[in-house]
Amino acid sequence: MEMHQVRYFLAVTETRSFTRAAERCAVSQPALTAAIKKLEEELGGPLVLRERGGAKLTALGQRVLPRLQRLRDEMQAVQVIADNHRRLKQVPLRVGILCTIGPARLAGSLAAFRAEAPGVELEIAVAVQGELLRRLEEAEVDVIVSNLGDAVPDWCVVAPLYEERYVVVLPPGHHLAAREGLRLEDLDGEPYLDRLACEMREQVTGVCAARRVDLYAAYRTDREDWVQSLVHAGLGFAFMPEHSVLLTGASQRPLVDPALRRTVALVRSGDRTPAPGLQLFWDALLSRAARARPVTPSRR
Repeated sequence: MEMHQVRYFLAVTETRSFTRAAERCAVSQPALTAAIKKLEEELGGPLVLRERGGAKLTALGQRVLPRLQRLRDEMQAVQVIADNHRRLKQVPLRVGILCTIGPARLAGSLAAFRAEAPGVELEIAVAVQGELLRRLEEAEVDVIVSNLGDAVPDWCVVAPLYEERYVVVLPPGHHLAAREGLRLEDLDGEPYLDRLACEMREQVTGVCAARRVDLYAAYRTDREDWVQSLVHAGLGFAFMPEHSVLLTGASQRPLVDPALRRTVALVRSGDRTPAPGLQLFWDALLSRAARARPVTPSRR
């Protein structure tokens, strides 16, 4: 069964005429008749009878008519989706974002992309590193924004967006807020909030142990919003990437010894050809990042 056979049959049922159906379908009447005859052979019986009052459905034709109508409607819906995809209209793009990356810096880039491609619908999923890579590999998301460091799977294509420092976020009125920068030793014994989702947490813990700096955490959570709220409530300080800080009233000071930085990057699968919406998103964010600050080339 081919779609043009279905289309010809439905045209006959709607016009009740082989002649008018052929005109509607822009084919010759013999070609339309031959296609319907082939469809009847495939289905095992006549579908339409020619009568003086016009074409009339047989019992078999009446039974298959609703299903063939649904088949045509589904095919038309598929064609609309394909056309929208080609024209970047109502195209879903699934973006995974590392849970420790704050929206402050990315929000402007997403707004600029929306203005450039209003037909692309962004669906944002926030998760931890391992979960993002799993979703990307299994095509559950199209692209992720993350900090991979040196742990880049060989199937990934990575393009840096920006670098950011780690800062010390202090409660309002904290005695260390008067300093321009802070050393790890300055924080020895200070009330500390442990960000369990931080991908550099083990590195910080290792440096503290090596320097014999006591950072006992009375509060631990994997929720970034809770960390910042607890800082604001005066329960302790936290290490955070500078563009993740959304607090008002709190002080942030750069951690100067050791100075920690991370690179936030776009990551996609190299095993799949980027769809038009993804390619536009990729190019738009990299172009905006390049205007803000030069970045290193993409690497595989």
